[in-house]
Amino acid sequence: MMRVITALISMLLVSLLLFPMMALAAVQPIQLFLNGKQLNAEVPPRIIKNNTVVPVRIIAESLGSEVKWEEKSRKVTVDKSGVSIQLFIDKAEALVNNKSFKLETSPTIVEGSTMLPLRFVSEQFGVKVTWDDLTRSVFMFQNEEEQPSAGNAEGEASTGKDNSSGDKQAEADKPSDTKQPEDSKNDDKSPAKPTPTPTPIPSKPEGTGQDKGSTGTNASEADKPSGKPVDKPEDKPAGKPESGSKDDQQTSGDNGKETKTTVRSISLEKDQFVIKTGGAVTKPSVKIESNPDRIVIDIPNGQLDPSLKLNEKGEGDIKENHDSVTQIRYLLFSKESSIVRIIIDLNKKVDFRSSTATVTSQLSWTLSAAKDRYKVVIDPGHGGKDTGAISLTKRREKDFVLSLGTKVYKLLEKEPRIQPYMTRDDDTFVELDGRTEFANDLKADLFVSVHGNSAGKESVEGIETYYYTEQSLEFAKLMHEKLLKATQFNDRKVKQNNFYVIKNTAMPSLLLELGFLTNKSDEAAMYSEEFQDRVAASIVAAIKQQLNID
Repeated sequence: MMRVITALISMLLVSLLLFPMMALAAVQPIQLFLNGKQLNAEVPPRIIKNNTVVPVRIIAESLGSEVKWEEKSRKVTVDKSGVSIQLFIDKAEALVNNKSFKLETSPTIVEGSTMLPLRFVSEQFGVKVTWDDLTRSVFMFQNEEEQPSAGNAEGEASTGKDNSSGDKQAEADKPSDTKQPEDSKNDDKSPAKPTPTPTPIPSKPEGTGQDKGSTGTNASEADKPSGKPVDKPEDKPAGKPESGSKDDQQTSGDNGKETKTTVRSISLEKDQFVIKTGGAVTKPSVKIESNPDRIVIDIPNGQLDPSLKLNEKGEGDIKENHDSVTQIRYLLFSKESSIVRIIIDLNKKVDFRSSTATVTSQLSWTLSAAKDRYKVVIDPGHGGKDTGAISLTKRREKDFVLSLGTKVYKLLEKEPRIQPYMTRDDDTFVELDGRTEFANDLKADLFVSVHGNSAGKESVEGIETYYYTEQSLEFAKLMHEKLLKATQFNDRKVKQNNFYVIKNTAMPSLLLELGFLTNKSDEAAMYSEEFQDRVAASIVAAIKQQLNID
């Protein structure tokens, strides 16, 4: 009897110890939004002493400020529009234009990133900050004229890198009806006929990944103002706006057209998930999450049609008879943020891909059971008789891409859910149709062609990511973001082009230009082991995220 009692007590103690850990794991990570667009932080935001702290890069990029670091004094200076803020690591005091302020939370360093108190810094620049407890989200609202222009991480304007007509790559961005010689530098990137007009792409991809942040206590108070009082508006989930409200006034512009995206219906038709919309056209953010398994779709600048009923908590639900979906939920994130969130609760992992067919006033995705193993083809460009570009120091593109492609392949081999393949693993020449047929015959899930770039001017530098089909666009934006972080090279954008290998492959396919061999600094980095290891890891990270592999 004594043994039974002892065993029961032991089990009770173990349960008590496990319960807080389980509760902790269930807390959602903190999310950041600026004017309705989600921000992606390399180190997850966290709550320290009831205040949210974020990496300094978020401050620089989102607010268009200039950030300086002084190692000796461990001081961070953030400057913008005549306002200068000085903060000191592990010190609860800040100077704003040399006026002293007491901070509730000291700046700190986490995982090598300097973390600053978001609300205090933002509000000094006139940016409104609110906290939504239901979704554990921080919303920042910045006047349109105050938003930073496209530029570097310090918010500076574009440096005006040489993109003149003398730049060979600038010409390569344009579609061409002439086929290049078989052994020319651009053989791997010969356009296929007929040549369509390329579609303009936004200047910089938005982050699509989810930050797994640490948790804190009293999250509803997490963003109390520091340094000066700020009224905190109510940010509970909102249903249909009251008549005459701000939301109603924003629904139509002067021309009578809807300026918001109205979600009119949500349905799961066999394996097609469809959202029918009206009004303005918008780009949704999609995340696939684990523990619990679910898909989260955020539609910025959105509103719910009155036919989509909400309960007293401001949330609606749709019951589904599907082997992978338990229910579909929807809500308006908050009146201020105007983000419609749709949550698909799952009972197992799935693949969720944008549908290739484009239908006006409709967003659609294909939902299917997740594969046990995915096939990924890595295509090192050129090879054999085709040397590719020749660098400033007479090194060959074909050697660079084979070395880097092999590193990617070896990293992918370590992933239990990925089966990698290479179009060539030595110095041999493979015809363009041989590369595409290889991937198509395998029924590969992804195709990535690796290249080095060249131009007629040594001043031209940077990273370019090419796609052709719409099914490849999100993958291209995701990959480009990873590459920019890994290389720190100049951003030459995500672009659409009809290069043969990405036009004639059936799966999502990319062609990567990983720097200019004709630029002194790019070339020096590209042939270093450390650079190639870092870039290979970033390519693998993008592939895993595209395939929703943890």
